[in-house]
Amino acid sequence: WMLFGLSAVCLHSRMRWSIIAAAAWLPILVESSTGGSKKCRGSYAAPVVNLCADHWPDAKSTRVWMVVFYTSWCGHCRALEPKFKELGKLLKNDKNIGIGAVDCDIDRATCSKYGVSGFPALKAIIAGKGKSYNGARETEPMKAWITGIAANRGTQGGSAKCAVGVFKSRVKDAVVPLCEEHFPDEKAKNEWLVVFYNSKDSAELKEVADRVAVDLGNDPPDMSKALKKPKKKRERLDSLSEKYDFTVNLPNKGPFGMDALAKVGAVCCDCNEDAAAFCASSLRLGEDDFPAPQVFWVSKGQRELLKNLPLNPLSASSLVQLAVQKLGFQRSDRSEL
Repeated sequence: WMLFGLSAVCLHSRMRWSIIAAAAWLPILVESSTGGSKKCRGSYAAPVVNLCADHWPDAKSTRVWMVVFYTSWCGHCRALEPKFKELGKLLKNDKNIGIGAVDCDIDRATCSKYGVSGFPALKAIIAGKGKSYNGARETEPMKAWITGIAANRGTQGGSAKCAVGVFKSRVKDAVVPLCEEHFPDEKAKNEWLVVFYNSKDSAELKEVADRVAVDLGNDPPDMSKALKKPKKKRERLDSLSEKYDFTVNLPNKGPFGMDALAKVGAVCCDCNEDAAAFCASSLRLGEDDFPAPQVFWVSKGQRELLKNLPLNPLSASSLVQLAVQKLGFQRSDRSEL
């Protein structure tokens, strides 16, 4: 059992959730708020809708959904249940809001897709995207939060840009500011290194992250074309191995192309309340809460916390070597990693 802020969180010692993207998503709109779904199993009943991958509010859903991610063995989940059912009753006639629940014992893929590793977890689902709730597990605060989100959603369903944090310059910074609304998912073309950090103590981290982003082949978005130095992937890997003194294992031919080896992104955990909630949810794994800064490797929506990465200090060499390793061009049995 653990406490985080105002929220009680139930965790299980045997649960080590890997972040697994759902293999396929059916374009089914979840619009009913008058009863549980017959397509999904779960312990909730009307007016709370049992949700799962085959019955999920996708990008076309016109409603904002408040969803609880829970497990059958979690005591705090059971304590929340009557309050969440009451929330469903209060909002059952609101055509702009749906109230749903996901049993993470049954549908691990959906829970992992949304970065859920501690229970119960509450999120707003807006056009298929998650937004973490980190307030009191009481009916009225939950109601105020989700009705506020629904009211502010806007006619186009758009989301605000991510807080830039310390990466303010589009001319100098090659790191991409990220947030829960804009985070690489299973459709992302590139692999990503993503740093979760606090802006108040990140001067050195900023320099390292920008250096790694450039090393991996990324340029600041508004950088002058005359200053850009495109390089073939194979040449880049060779130059990185020489720069940081490590060995790469390359195939006889390739890799081909001149795009970046991997993207580098950053989430500012203390820039606003939404960012703090996203970081609290993302950095809670198993029985442990990990303090920022932390680094994730993200591939096709699957997130892996790099627990063995040296963080004090965080070095460009370690990050670059780890990225090369994750891309399959270096063995993982290196003592420095």
